[in-house]
Amino acid sequence: MIRPVRVEKRNRPPKSCEPCRARKNDKRGGKNEGVNERLKILEDLISSMSQKFVPKDPMASLTLVDDSPLMEDNITGGELETGSGPHRATSEGTGTLSGSQVTHADSSHWSSILENIRAIRDELSPSSFQLQPSSVISSTPDTEPSPAGDRPGQVDLELGSTTPLDLQQILQGLPSRQVCDNLVSHYFRSRHIISPILHPAKFQQEYEAFWESPESTSTVWIGLLFSVLSLAASICEFTGTGPQNLIPPAKYLSKKTQECLILGKYVQADAYGVEALLVHLGSCYMRIKDSDINLWFLMGTMVRLAISKGYHRDPSKLSGPRLSPFEGEMRRRVWVTLFQIDALLSFQMGLPSTIPTEYCDTEMPRNLKYSDLDPEMTELPPSRSLHDSTSILYIIVKASVMSMFKNVVGHTRSLTPPPYATTLTLDGDIRQVYNNLPQNFKYKPLRKSVVDEPGTIMHRVTIEMLHLKSIIVLHRQYITHRQDTQFDFSRRACLEAAFQILDRQVELHEATKLGGQLHDVGRLIPTLTKNDFILAVMVICLDLTITMNQKASMGGVQGSDDEQFERSAKAIQQAYQIWEAASTTSSEARVVAHALSSTIERITTGRNTGDDLSSETLQASNPRADQESALPETLNATDVMEYVDWTLLDYPFHDPLSEDLDLDLWLTDSAGPPSSFDQLF
Repeated sequence: MIRPVRVEKRNRPPKSCEPCRARKNDKRGGKNEGVNERLKILEDLISSMSQKFVPKDPMASLTLVDDSPLMEDNITGGELETGSGPHRATSEGTGTLSGSQVTHADSSHWSSILENIRAIRDELSPSSFQLQPSSVISSTPDTEPSPAGDRPGQVDLELGSTTPLDLQQILQGLPSRQVCDNLVSHYFRSRHIISPILHPAKFQQEYEAFWESPESTSTVWIGLLFSVLSLAASICEFTGTGPQNLIPPAKYLSKKTQECLILGKYVQADAYGVEALLVHLGSCYMRIKDSDINLWFLMGTMVRLAISKGYHRDPSKLSGPRLSPFEGEMRRRVWVTLFQIDALLSFQMGLPSTIPTEYCDTEMPRNLKYSDLDPEMTELPPSRSLHDSTSILYIIVKASVMSMFKNVVGHTRSLTPPPYATTLTLDGDIRQVYNNLPQNFKYKPLRKSVVDEPGTIMHRVTIEMLHLKSIIVLHRQYITHRQDTQFDFSRRACLEAAFQILDRQVELHEATKLGGQLHDVGRLIPTLTKNDFILAVMVICLDLTITMNQKASMGGVQGSDDEQFERSAKAIQQAYQIWEAASTTSSEARVVAHALSSTIERITTGRNTGDDLSSETLQASNPRADQESALPETLNATDVMEYVDWTLLDYPFHDPLSEDLDLDLWLTDSAGPPSSFDQLF
């Protein structure tokens, strides 16, 4: 059988590449479908990958239980502006609106790449596909709050651990409508204490809607309500106002705030989370007497949450549907408040700021009254003059001084020692910024402020204190460089700023006594201000120690008729009396009083009795002097003080483990071999 011969044909070598042949086979008018299909596949792939990265419980493995009471134009710029100028060019990164939720991601994040893919696809074929809402960062079904019974417990790093409660159980802890009305009213009337981040008229509408249907209200908004009640209760507790027997404890209301935020999944919440945490921080801060590291951690949570929601980007820079002018302006107010609190709280704890300012471009809010803002407005009115008093004016004015303070902190903490010329330039900038402030926000003696409101006086004091603190921090490192005359200006500037702060401490101490000009707000002087007093007195102690060591090396302190020496000794004596009186209720005050007592002992021992500020006077102000005088002459407190580096003393205050710091033990560790001090301590 003859089989047919199989003829094998050889394929001709292609004369065009694959993409070219594909284009030739496409129908006219459909050239983009292939690209669109591939982009759609890539988009779906990235979207599916995104589901793996949405946290179901972002802090479920972390716990921090604390039984003790919990206790600013571009904001980073140095000029005093109010955000009404032209916008800068948009930097990289995406801010998006998904439904009512605002999210932000850096340009290198895969979600930003996904948005770029969608943008390309829309340009190729605008009508081929219908864009679906982004599921990259917004909540998914897996992130919706689940029934409390499905979880053994709810844990949050800063908010602690709570027993799983449902909303109805939480609402059972809500005070009566009358008590809530009084506390909410007290909150909004305390305009010199609270931050202007909540619009009264808008809050009133939401408040009425809540009472009409509590169960249908956002759980996170209810947390905001509890935080408002808690802060108002804290103010009432400190000022003694309001019916104390009807108001629940502020700490109890703070606990309810925590329960609402955790139950409502505040990390994924569309709104109110940042604001609720910010008011919650204010309530906790109001109740503490000393520095508390937990507040810094809570601050970090707020900053990260705000950044994840795009608060660090100006609303005009967010892509997608624009925020309303009202929403954008209120977000600016929230961010500038966060920015300022973070700077001060971080410095108080001796830790870096948690805000990466190089990635932030939110403009300053405009100087507008609440009545100038309306949720239905279509555009913002022009900013009012800085001489026109509004609820936000204090924060706007303080922003330029705060910006200089942050520049100073960055300058002094630089890993590369900056040239001294830069220090002098910064000093000039600091003084220029303060000189440019509106006159009503510059310091005036209390005797010239008898017709001013206490809140206005405290605003002047806190702004000046921030200004003086900037000078101290800038020049403090040069206090010990006495042999180099080129640093004389820095030493004088640092000491003069410290003296002025201590003068304010004496003035405020007298004014806040019973019947004093500031008695009603005396208990509301923040621990941040008290920390400034500590910084100033430590600088004076350091300079005095160096002075006495130099005089001792020249044969004694007999020639201590120096005017600066007398001024320092008197300032320390006055400060000691103030801190000693507060030492029964504050561990920080106890440590400071002990430090000043030791300094006074050294002055008393080294001075002649014929000096204007006699040793008897100093001894009378120091109850420990007689006890120490019985110690062996060869080894007493003055020997210990000779070795103390006062620049280190303020750091133990920032140590979270040093609540009951013993200065004697600290001196022992700082001064030398333990055996040298066995008979002294």
